[in-house]
Amino acid sequence: MYIGVMKKGDSVICVNSDMIAIRRTNGEVDVIPLLKDESGLRVDTEGIVTIGYGNNTIQETIGDVTVTKF
Repeated sequence: MYIGVMKKGDSVICVNSDMIAIRRTNGEVDVIPLLKDESGLRVDTEGIVTIGYGNNTIQETIGDVTVTKF
């Protein structure tokens, strides 16, 4: 099995049966969920969460709308 989610300069923080955490070169962390279905293991591209820099806010984009929560 090969999971190609890293870019040059990235590093792996954690891997388990549910997710992979990747530290990106800019310091942000992507938490990438893994799903197991009848075809095997795959990346849940819609469930990726990026932990980045900010002022204690959470942003979620749904279609063309971005919602910010404080």
